[in-house]
Amino acid sequence: MPEELIPVGSFTSTLAVRDANVTDEISRAGASFGNLVLTTGRAVAETQRRLNETGAATATALANTLVDVIALQEKVFDDQGNVSQVVSHVEHLPLVNFIDPVFYEWSQVRLQGVFTAREFASATSSSSFDHQDDSRSGQGGLLIIFGGGRTTFDAQGSTEDTNTDSDSDISFGTVRMNALLQPRRDVTVPPPTQVIQGPRLALIHGSVADVLSGAVLTARTMDVLIQYHRRDGTPIAGKSISVETPGVSWSFTGAQTTDASGNLQIQLRREFLDEDADTTQKDFVVTARIGIVQNSTTVTF
Repeated sequence: MPEELIPVGSFTSTLAVRDANVTDEISRAGASFGNLVLTTGRAVAETQRRLNETGAATATALANTLVDVIALQEKVFDDQGNVSQVVSHVEHLPLVNFIDPVFYEWSQVRLQGVFTAREFASATSSSSFDHQDDSRSGQGGLLIIFGGGRTTFDAQGSTEDTNTDSDSDISFGTVRMNALLQPRRDVTVPPPTQVIQGPRLALIHGSVADVLSGAVLTARTMDVLIQYHRRDGTPIAGKSISVETPGVSWSFTGAQTTDASGNLQIQLRREFLDEDADTTQKDFVVTARIGIVQNSTTVTF
């Protein structure tokens, strides 16, 4: 008799796929970076406090150290504007007057973090198949001679397939820190006072006049008075004064040396060569100099 395949049973099951979620990794990374910022801020503050204490201690040490120095140097100029005498006043002064203590500060501290988090979902599937084989054989004849009977063979089997996907998490981060420590520019020690005694140059603005050719404006002039006096106010006569007036010409209106009153008169002149020339008033710098004594002023005409 033919073999028969009898299905006994089959079964297939699939586990639900777990959702991929990196929220926990991101939250942990954010907390770690926040702790890093907090720790760095505290370290910077503590370091700055100690830097300030060191600067203050240095300034105190310099202030308590006295040295023999020229506290005041007096320079006396003669009537020619040259140095005729130098008087130095020596005193015991703190060293801090001459050596500036350096105060440092964290002018820049930067933190930069880059974090990456990945998570793969996992799933498991299983399938099962059962089957049965039934084989039969029969024989017939004379019962006396051969006898009679039936032979039966049964077989059962099963097949099961299982697939499993494993879960995997990947997370990593990179942190960079840049810091700049440099001297503070807003904390300095003022330099000692310098006293200079000598003659005085003064420049006084005079009158402005237009030069006309008929109804056409051809030039404009301005008088400037230069006064040369000693420190006590007495005039210095018979001295030649160097005059500089960039951008405009000038000339003496009288004597070329200071008179008995210590005065010297000059005249500035602007030339307008044609009717289209710019005749609006402009600023010019006038500088008077004798030796190393000088003074400057700005005139408008």
